[in-house]
Amino acid sequence: MIQNFRAAHKLGGLNPEGKLTKADAGYHMLLNSPYFPQDKWPIQPAVVEKTINDLSDAIKAAVNGAPGTVSHMHEMERVLLSVFKVLGTYVEHVANSSPDAKAIIESVGFTAYINSGNTAVTELTLTAQGNGEVLIEVPRAKGEVAFVYQMSNDAGNTWQTLETSKLATRTVSAQIAGSTLHFRYAPIGKVQGAFSAAKSVMVV
Repeated sequence: MIQNFRAAHKLGGLNPEGKLTKADAGYHMLLNSPYFPQDKWPIQPAVVEKTINDLSDAIKAAVNGAPGTVSHMHEMERVLLSVFKVLGTYVEHVANSSPDAKAIIESVGFTAYINSGNTAVTELTLTAQGNGEVLIEVPRAKGEVAFVYQMSNDAGNTWQTLETSKLATRTVSAQIAGSTLHFRYAPIGKVQGAFSAAKSVMVV
């Protein structure tokens, strides 16, 4: 029996320079890996390279301290994280078709871990599942009986309410591959609570 692994890029806790260095190394590992031919990538390698270069340029501009450069740098960080989340899903798919899944995942700079399937999420979690689907998972605190889910396709300028549901997970389907979507949710107990901070994901 083949054990399924998840692939984590571990970029989130790094500073901008750390994200840049680790992403660039991982990109070149993928380029040189026999397991991941470039024509099979869900995002073209040139697009991944441009994302890395865009963050590099944004970091350099932010060092100079011109107005707006720091916020732009953080936006480029978010784009990079979205790109590597998509790549991680692809790496998982390819690796888990092999009995050497853990070794394959780690060979391209990702961390391999077992997906137990029963670990509760502690924050809004988005997973691009392929075929235009995004899985949304939210934590449930004591007394919360339902959740309002909202989605934005314009970086959070406008929000569309998807539904109010008793479920702490839901799937959004039929989205455009390559697009970036933002999601947030509000828990409902005796009254509706405040909306969470928004998170983004790139659709595959």
